[in-house]
Amino acid sequence: MLTEAPGSLSQFKIAPTAYGLYSGMIADLSTAPWSSLRRSQRKAWIFTSAFSARYCVGFAIADAGVVATAFVYFFDTQTSKYVEEKITVPFGFGSSFDPDLSTTWLLKNFSITPEGDRIVCSFLGKRIRIKIAMTENGKGSTTLAPAGDRPFHHTYKNLLLPATVEAAIDGEQITFNGDIGGLDFSKGYPPRHTFWNWASLNAKTDTGIEFGVNLVGDFNNGIENALWVGGKVQSLSQATFSYGRPVEKSIWHIATLDGTLNMKFTPRGVRSEDINALVMMSKFKQPFGTFAGTVRLDGVLHNFTGHGVVEEHFAKW
Repeated sequence: MLTEAPGSLSQFKIAPTAYGLYSGMIADLSTAPWSSLRRSQRKAWIFTSAFSARYCVGFAIADAGVVATAFVYFFDTQTSKYVEEKITVPFGFGSSFDPDLSTTWLLKNFSITPEGDRIVCSFLGKRIRIKIAMTENGKGSTTLAPAGDRPFHHTYKNLLLPATVEAAIDGEQITFNGDIGGLDFSKGYPPRHTFWNWASLNAKTDTGIEFGVNLVGDFNNGIENALWVGGKVQSLSQATFSYGRPVEKSIWHIATLDGTLNMKFTPRGVRSEDINALVMMSKFKQPFGTFAGTVRLDGVLHNFTGHGVVEEHFAKW
């Protein structure tokens, strides 16, 4: 059973031994005690995703201090049609921007807005017009992790979220919904040089049990690895990632050292980006596609299939 998340990040400053995985969300995410690091070190982003048997959607807004970025992509697995729109804006958020999940994020025509217990992501572009309404139930997992000579890194993840996607892709109206949403809200001070592999998926066993998985390799030392099932979240051990190149053409083999998960990921498409803003750099590929493998739940081994993303990310923050 996971411990409830601390009440505030300020508490964490006082008690740095609090590294670990927690249940739920930190109520007070103010980074005021570290205001001098706002531009140089603090990073914050929200990434939301929604996956059905046919469609893959990703939407993100990120504040990297000296630059802000946003993107949205939409992929149809039946037709292999991929559409993406993105922007990069120097100093896109003000010096007082100190967000949490109750904050409205606005970057040009990208927006993430809280509406009661929902998080609504909207974009109106040339080829994509989209609204993703996702119910955030507060039952995610919080990670507080060491960051070398920087204060700490913090992330909140949640999966199997009820979501509705309403989109117009090149004028074609598309709507789908279900417990298909995923949320990644990160705000902290990652190490200057960072590398990670990531896997995030919503899945179902061959006996009908739905579950979600978040796994990270290399970054955060495995602290944030977690599994959602039956309305609860539990920790997982270190994860291993094995894949070839190009990463978007390779079958990925992913497993946890405790034997809970053993799976392969088959890419259907990829979203990639290279950003070089002199003082910061981000280079990543995020294939999206299908997972298949085995999961051990309450001591019983199940076969499963699922949908989600993996990622290879190099950054200089």
